[in-house]
Amino acid sequence: MKSNAGFVGFDGTENKRTILALHQVKEAARVDGDLNILLRKPHARAKSVLTKMDRLCGGVKAYVSDAADKEKWEKAGFQIDGGFEDFFSDSDFVMVGTPGDQELPYVEAGLAHDCFVSLMGGADRPDILKGLAEKKIDINDQLKADFAREFFFGLENYEMFLKARPKLVQCTSCNTTGLSRLALAARPLGLCAVLGNIDRRHGDPHTVVRASPSAVQFGKGAGHQGTDAGTVFEEVQFSIRASKVPTTVPHTNFLNMVFKGDVKPAQLVDQFAKTREVVVMPYQDEGRKHEWTSEILEAYLSGLERPISPEIFELLVSDAVIPFKLGDYTVMQTVSMVEQMSIAVPNHVESYLLSCGYPLEGVHELVDKSLGALHGIWPDKLSC
Repeated sequence: MKSNAGFVGFDGTENKRTILALHQVKEAARVDGDLNILLRKPHARAKSVLTKMDRLCGGVKAYVSDAADKEKWEKAGFQIDGGFEDFFSDSDFVMVGTPGDQELPYVEAGLAHDCFVSLMGGADRPDILKGLAEKKIDINDQLKADFAREFFFGLENYEMFLKARPKLVQCTSCNTTGLSRLALAARPLGLCAVLGNIDRRHGDPHTVVRASPSAVQFGKGAGHQGTDAGTVFEEVQFSIRASKVPTTVPHTNFLNMVFKGDVKPAQLVDQFAKTREVVVMPYQDEGRKHEWTSEILEAYLSGLERPISPEIFELLVSDAVIPFKLGDYTVMQTVSMVEQMSIAVPNHVESYLLSCGYPLEGVHELVDKSLGALHGIWPDKLSC
């Protein structure tokens, strides 16, 4: 099996981690092919990241979006293998990791070169489809179905996508991935709805958050995260407010999970622990309390070793679940943490395996073992 994987936005928050993860999984799955990277200007961070990718992945092929930048990259000591069109011609799979509203030219080029296009969660498919129509690009019925299909969340719908044989998928975003893992875990207990608030991280580790610590922007209405997760779990109702909080710690979910019937917190914790890429954090531990997000991250990260990166891939869920009985329903108040930089990465990688036609059997275990992504109860009851 061979499939060349191309990446647009290679030094972005998620894609630079997806490249390393995909290389690891590609090796484990014995899929041949190159790793292609589309470059823009050779600023310091881009040069540094490209050097790292080349070293860790045993060589990557670099292409430039703008021919005017080719000489600059070569003067900096990098080999350039081609330009914009060459990148898409040489790629079978393309992961588009640009900021929102910038995807259209890359989707257009990818489809024109018969690439399998994988979009990140922030893309707006209706807008992209409209842009393609305005450019008089022929959109057949199969491709229209791809633009309208539910979000790709491999732990739940890999087999359905495999049968559909799409040319374009949109992966769940970091927060939608978190919601989807929660729903996947809780559904066997009779999950009816998920309501609550996400404290979205309003700042990345490499930026300085200049806003006051009290400057929280609360969401006016329900955000896209619940709507997107609802395309995967149609039997569950989602209403999720997303607020922006000026911190660099992961997004924190304060969610009420509504169940039909009588459900106990221990049952929900057990379901979380059995679900791939979900780790339960004990609130009380031999006199210590894991009650601060920063302390949880320090405790968790310092004790783990990853094959490619110390960053987390799991959804971290506290076992401090508060039950509330309401007639025939049980409401579980939960707290969980979503790591923006990496939680969606296993799903991105599975979209690549999907593009290769990799079979469902064993795909999730392969990805988790290759990335060191765990599930269970931290620290003694964890496994891949």
